Amino acid sequence: MFLLRLLVSIIGVSHSFSIDDTLHSYSSGDIIIGGLFPIHLEMNRSTMPEKFSCSRYSIQMFLRSQVMIYAIQEINQRTPRVLPDLTLGYDLYDTCGDVSLAIRAALQLMKNQSDPQSCLLPSEIHAALPEPLTKVVIGERYSEVSIAVARIFTLSSVAQISYASTSELLSKKFKFPTFLRTVSSDEFQTKGISQLVTEFNWKTVAIVGSDDEYGKYGSDRLEDTLNDMNVCIEFVEILPGDFTLNNSDTRQKLKYLVGQLINSSAEAIIMFTKDTNVELIMEAAIKNNLNRTWIASDTWSTSARISKMQDIKLAGKVFGFIFRRNEVPGFKNYVSAMFNRTTNAIIRHHLTRYPLCSNQSEEKTAHNCSMQSLDPHCLSSYIDHDESYSIYLAVQVIAEGLRSLLKCGNQRCERNTRFTTSELLEEIKKVNFSVDSTRIYFKDGDPSLGYDIVYWNMSKQDTQIQSIGEYWPNGTIRLPEGLRRSMKVEVSVFNCSKTCKPGNMLKIQGKRCCPKCVPCASREFSPGNG
Repeated sequence: MFLLRLLVSIIGVSHSFSIDDTLHSYSSGDIIIGGLFPIHLEMNRSTMPEKFSCSRYSIQMFLRSQVMIYAIQEINQRTPRVLPDLTLGYDLYDTCGDVSLAIRAALQLMKNQSDPQSCLLPSEIHAALPEPLTKVVIGERYSEVSIAVARIFTLSSVAQISYASTSELLSKKFKFPTFLRTVSSDEFQTKGISQLVTEFNWKTVAIVGSDDEYGKYGSDRLEDTLNDMNVCIEFVEILPGDFTLNNSDTRQKLKYLVGQLINSSAEAIIMFTKDTNVELIMEAAIKNNLNRTWIASDTWSTSARISKMQDIKLAGKVFGFIFRRNEVPGFKNYVSAMFNRTTNAIIRHHLTRYPLCSNQSEEKTAHNCSMQSLDPHCLSSYIDHDESYSIYLAVQVIAEGLRSLLKCGNQRCERNTRFTTSELLEEIKKVNFSVDSTRIYFKDGDPSLGYDIVYWNMSKQDTQIQSIGEYWPNGTIRLPEGLRRSMKVEVSVFNCSKTCKPGNMLKIQGKRCCPKCVPCASREFSPGNG
């Protein structure tokens, strides 16, 4: 009852905070798939609640939104047809990574769009909710946002398939019965990170998390797992939810964190927080020439924005965990010709930011990619093989669920499109099929997929993010034997090996993992120790 009243109040004030102010793209079809993507990574609020703007436009997120559109078009055009005589449409919103904007987009998706005046809630509070035209939703990216919108989608049993939200909380089916994802839960990622630490024989680490569902759950799980493995955690720093440079408290927090890192003896720093937070920290790490070893969680381990930072090698080595990587078949060619075909609203918005150059050849632009004017041949270099593939998988899962529900053969579907969201949800839960070489099925909404372990090779001008190993939910980890041996024998300047001068002794102080050299107490002496 409380949630229904809350939604009534949200809808009641929607006139002062319109979803029309955000980036949105729609294409009609017999079956509509919703999409939630933070194409802008940040929302800026003014002192007036109804005034806001979205900033930090992300080229990678723009491309990921186009993966969903490309995959839907490919299914519509594939021969033989997956869904004969039916077309898939989409209704895609830019959430700007903001919970409130995502909730408003979710409410919009939940309307029965055949009646533009209809409302999510029935006129009588105990009546059945109207069946929405949007039958399934792909998104959101951030766990905190997915958790918020999942409460809404549950009201009408709309299946929600996330391509990047990994919080363990979302696996609790009694709370989120309609939530599924094409990425593994953080439960397995934190175990994998902990196992990597022990494989490299690191004895001390530091953890940087954030005060949101993703960073807090992940940091807590890491702390518990590493303690069980007898790895010393020098400190755990939890960043505030509003960690942006517009905030004076952030600048103080960042300065304090950098001081901790400079004085830290941790052999690896695990950063389990979203990429926008990491970007600020890595800028400071470069400025201070920290040269540490970092372990990246899935949110930033393949971030083009961070890996392409100028002088990123001054920050140090980066290992990371990412969902199983694969190339979206045909997408690179699609991007190269993207602006030659019928465009959508999101592409048109992109062109206002990065107009096409008409006088540059493909050969020239391949070597001279300007951020002020991104040529399509340059744009394809920003395609990732992790979140993009997860989005592609989500569309394939929906198509397979629909094929099964509507009993489709090569020529026709036996059922028409008059089905309920709950019927589609149940069919999606039961899918078990292969996409190229990837087998996918769900258990409690979580997929049968593991992680790739990546390393940032900074030996060349442009950082190359290379897959160097694998981790599977059953605890199996695979790394090159040569890398494992070299990391185990490598003596880190940040480890606890230390020799004291005569008259000093090693002593643990406070919560530090490593002992410090301190003067011997009265009536004690030391010729020097290690």
